[in-house]
Amino acid sequence: MKKDIERCIGHMLETNNIRRVFWYMDDKVERLRYGIRQGDDAVIVGDNVINMEGPYPLKIGRKTGLIHTCSDIVVMGAKPLYALNSMQVDSVKQGGEIAEDLKKQSDGLGVPIVGGNTQLESNLEPCISFTVYGSLVNKPVADSGVKEGDKILMLGEVVEGDIGQRVRRAKVKFKTFLELLENDIEINAAKDASRGGWFGNLVEMLVKSRMGFNVKSIPFPHITRYMGNYLLSVPEAGVSRVLEVSAKNKCPLVEIGETVKELAVSIGGEVVVDEEKMMDLVKGMPYKKPSK
Repeated sequence: MKKDIERCIGHMLETNNIRRVFWYMDDKVERLRYGIRQGDDAVIVGDNVINMEGPYPLKIGRKTGLIHTCSDIVVMGAKPLYALNSMQVDSVKQGGEIAEDLKKQSDGLGVPIVGGNTQLESNLEPCISFTVYGSLVNKPVADSGVKEGDKILMLGEVVEGDIGQRVRRAKVKFKTFLELLENDIEINAAKDASRGGWFGNLVEMLVKSRMGFNVKSIPFPHITRYMGNYLLSVPEAGVSRVLEVSAKNKCPLVEIGETVKELAVSIGGEVVVDEEKMMDLVKGMPYKKPSK
């Protein structure tokens, strides 16, 4: 467990120096609300939410790349509208085969792919990237709004299986989350449990919010694995409403634990990330609170 925790935290830190290079680019964009300085799941300009993912190896991207890119749009409080993709392939035939799988993702999610680029450079490794554009449903949902006493919930099934299974599970999660927002159910923070595993993403939420956490259940044993479901930070009084909507949509919901003021993370009463380490993460995280 200790090595897995270190690996999760390592994922959280590894691109920080790259983010710092672009730090002042945020000042050059009018109406930017979430950008480099927030390092959240997507960028927000006005009411427009934009996310880019990849490059993925073709094997992964053709099954789940568009699904995952849309997932980051939804978790920030927006409905995905349309997408672009860019792929490097070995042949026109291979490109056509990939396109058929992308069409399945696109049609299943109701997010049309309206453009992009296809390359056949002989000295490049085949891969694919996606960009998705969305529009806010209400106000943005940041990953940094965790409050003391919140319950952290995991929403949705692990996104795995064939394309059809992945689309179905993602759509249930998307529908449920957006319905929570449409019904004005209070969600203080949310994050897609992806790179770095659910534990790494949880710690990032806590570091940005300067909160600690008591883990009371393990929603999935492999804490470093990409899962594709959502972490929600919800006031205790609102948990029953989240459960009601989730049950109606047949969307799995698991309570992981509760947030505390003390800056540390505990599992079953044992401190696994102490205050000193959390403070180091706070100091090392290039982050600025988003504008409202």
